[in-house]
Amino acid sequence: MAAQISPFALLVGAFVLDASSLDLVSRYGGDELPLLYRISSVWGGRAGPLLLWAAILAVVTWFMARDDESAPLEVRIMHGWVAALVVLSWLLDPFAAATGGQGELHPLLQTDLMVIHPPIVFSYYALCLATASVALAGVIRRDTAESVHAAQLHWARAGFVLGSIGIGLGGLWAYTVLDWGGYWAWDPVETGSILPWLALLLVVHVRAKPGSSAVSAAPAVGLIAGALAFHATLVTRANGVWASVHAFVADGEGTLADDPYLRVLDIADLSPIGMEITSYLAIILVLFYFAYAHLRQQQHLAVVASGGTTMLAARPQLAAALLLFFCAAAYWIGSTAVFAVGLVLMLLIVHGDSKHPPMHWIAMGVLLMLFSSWLWISEIQQAVAGLVPFLVPWLLSPEDEGEFEGALLPIFDVSARTRAARMVPWYGGTAFLLLTWLLLTIEIDGSSLQAHEFYGAPLIGLLAVGLTLYAWGRSITSEAGTSMVSVVLLASIALASAADQFSLPGDPDLIFTNGITRGAVALFLLTWLVFALPSTAQQAWRTASTTLPKLREGGLGNRNAARTRLLASHLAHLGILLLLVGHVLTTTLVDRSDPSHLVTLERDQPVEHDGYELVFVGTELISAEDEAYDFAVGDGFIGVLIEVRRDGNLIDTLRPGMLRFDSPSGAVNSRSEVDRMTGLTGDTIVILDIFQSNDLLSSMILGGTDDVETVRVTVHSLRGSHLVWAGWVLVMLGGALALASSDRSTEH
Repeated sequence: MAAQISPFALLVGAFVLDASSLDLVSRYGGDELPLLYRISSVWGGRAGPLLLWAAILAVVTWFMARDDESAPLEVRIMHGWVAALVVLSWLLDPFAAATGGQGELHPLLQTDLMVIHPPIVFSYYALCLATASVALAGVIRRDTAESVHAAQLHWARAGFVLGSIGIGLGGLWAYTVLDWGGYWAWDPVETGSILPWLALLLVVHVRAKPGSSAVSAAPAVGLIAGALAFHATLVTRANGVWASVHAFVADGEGTLADDPYLRVLDIADLSPIGMEITSYLAIILVLFYFAYAHLRQQQHLAVVASGGTTMLAARPQLAAALLLFFCAAAYWIGSTAVFAVGLVLMLLIVHGDSKHPPMHWIAMGVLLMLFSSWLWISEIQQAVAGLVPFLVPWLLSPEDEGEFEGALLPIFDVSARTRAARMVPWYGGTAFLLLTWLLLTIEIDGSSLQAHEFYGAPLIGLLAVGLTLYAWGRSITSEAGTSMVSVVLLASIALASAADQFSLPGDPDLIFTNGITRGAVALFLLTWLVFALPSTAQQAWRTASTTLPKLREGGLGNRNAARTRLLASHLAHLGILLLLVGHVLTTTLVDRSDPSHLVTLERDQPVEHDGYELVFVGTELISAEDEAYDFAVGDGFIGVLIEVRRDGNLIDTLRPGMLRFDSPSGAVNSRSEVDRMTGLTGDTIVILDIFQSNDLLSSMILGGTDDVETVRVTVHSLRGSHLVWAGWVLVMLGGALALASSDRSTEH
């Protein structure tokens, strides 16, 4: 571990000591930076983050290692990941000599949150790889799916906790530093980071009986979590593929291919950056292959156990025709993502039972083609062509009289309803993961918040239903439960249809797509989320009331492990509902690019905006040498003073502005310093962005500070923002409790 950590430690030491003879230090460091920011400068270049990741992987590997004479296979696989990252870092030459040029750390990275956010995110990715390594070792050894899942569960829980913390801190950074006016914008890097978190979410929710499809597939999902961790790194570091405001270290060349993975191949060459990007893609493909191999093996065992015959053996001509037909349809569509996932699903279908085809793969194939049509990946006729090979095996299978009866059983039976509710995170989460990834593949030129919010709404509604049914348990009869869900369904549609009749915060009248407004989507979602909140909160309260006294007596030991995990899940469920309600109010309902948020203020003239009176009272131009300069970094500040009043009474004085950063090369960079007023129902954020500050600076240079009579600022009233952070805290608390009660004794 010491050997594997040493390259990163040496690089950190070089930045702390300002060893400007090194190229990375001369470009991103400097003795004028505070100590912590010198450390965060390490991840300003390409090689530093990889060495950080390798060092964290080394620590995780040390925790995985046992006192046995020989290291288990999963530990050797982890050493392989460390070696790969160190080699890639070596190719990027982190200790190259300085060439004479001098730069500066990106202004957005000169914040306290950027000192801790990247290490936590890479810890999260390292734990995703730990989960994948345990799963990969189990697949190679041909262990049972149950034992592999039991072994990977501890690492999946740890990754879920660190992922929740890391993604949340990234949202807090965007909320407090960036001038987006919110914590989440579905930026490609944000989307890439949440994909492995969703995969871990699936793993930790596998609670079905041994032998079920969820347990059988869980090791494959663990492998996919590791692949998606590398995929998130690929999204961040492959410049010219995904356009992102987070791409601080990307310096590849832009390409013109419409498919992101073809763009990756365009920049795959023998240069250090090309080899780095190519390595990520190769690792992703290898992990996905082993996930597929595991699913094939599990399906083979199921077919043999049932005494059946695969379609490939029973109807080889039909199987070959379906595969060829799909390949032709996928080629017509022209998406590598649709082709890869669809081909895997078709292979699993033709290797499934010929008389009882695997309906879960057929359903996933249907979803794949529907999503591709909805997301403009394919035309309707192309999607229909792609649907045919998935539907044919089902149409040709013998009729099962109990097929639809089993699907309707949760409506009439409480036990079946509870079982169905427990499977919602698995099936709904899989659908949301597929949808989110497909959206990412089309966001090569920027994010599409509207698409994520609109197409994800039905799946979020399904999540709310699942949490409600789970919280009910047996306390609500099947008849009453069915009636209540039906009423809420009708209410959600009716409220969405009449959204223009309600006074909602934000921008409810703006169109999402096809005449559907933000208000309509928000009311549809809020109906389901508010419906789920009381029962979920009551369940969390009851569980806490009975569990906390037991924990005070016996601690978090094995005797109370099950109780602790139950409390953890109920707290996390409540947290995710609160977070989603806050998200709808602050993100779904708010269009941060709409001109209505741009407010022009005349000096000493009150301007009414969202219930407040905003009064521009003055400007500030402060040099870093002045005693009034109260920022830890930067070379100057330009800002405006805005009084916030209600009914003539002063409530707060806000000070939005822009920090100036003078680079040794002569370039001048800047960073928006947003300011906010915190109220009982949420925050009001005031932003002076770079265009507004440039206008202000020009006016101040021409006429002086006192002669500026007009300023423009961006104002976002985010009612419900407190719910986002309260929900995030509960999700982290629930995940931490589940991890604290996790048992590693089942590991190999």
